[in-house]
Amino acid sequence: MRYLTEDNTIYKQYRQFFYKYYFLQNKDTLLVKLYTKPEHIVPYEESWKLESKSRLTFEQDYTAVHQLALTVKVGDYFGKESLLQYDYLNKERRGIKHEQTGLVEVCKDVTIHLPRENHFLITELNPFPEIKEPFVKGNFWQSMTTTSDIGGSQKWKTWQGSVEVNSNYRIRDIQIIKTNIGYLKCFVVEANAQSVIGETRLVAYFNEEYGFVKLNFTNIDGSYLVMDIYSVKKY
Repeated sequence: MRYLTEDNTIYKQYRQFFYKYYFLQNKDTLLVKLYTKPEHIVPYEESWKLESKSRLTFEQDYTAVHQLALTVKVGDYFGKESLLQYDYLNKERRGIKHEQTGLVEVCKDVTIHLPRENHFLITELNPFPEIKEPFVKGNFWQSMTTTSDIGGSQKWKTWQGSVEVNSNYRIRDIQIIKTNIGYLKCFVVEANAQSVIGETRLVAYFNEEYGFVKLNFTNIDGSYLVMDIYSVKKY
């Protein structure tokens, strides 16, 4: 059986991309802490919290997420996309939780779905990391997605029913940026997404060997999410 991942050149089967991340809100740098006491069930809104990165406290029932690992798996996601898995890692880079979703890599056009567990669900209204040919400054394209009210939370915004999210993309620039895996030539993609809930934004840095190496999101509540590539390997 042939899978959609088999002809990928960046997001290849067995390739893992590790990201450091943080949320920025009211000038405070925050990490997500997950409720990890398996014998107890807590209400959804209490299953995670944000805590200042510089003042993380030890809690028996909560574990901080320090990195995200994106792994390209063997198989397809609902028969339409390449299969990827996000693992939420603790300080020792051990998995706390994971989820599976999809990505599209057709020739040089790439779109990846974002993590959606706990506080990362805030990205439901954000532009997807996406790039399309030709890779030249000024290239412009649009996309539309639909999201249900399951993407809402009292911690950012709630709504009823499904809403359309319309995103506009543009390759703004070509830059060489410093990353944890070296200096990389990147296409800088600028995007904004509009819905009846409000506006979100993304500045994405895309490298032709390692894909999206830096993502700067402006979320629906005015907070920011930053994801930076930390390492790349095969498992």
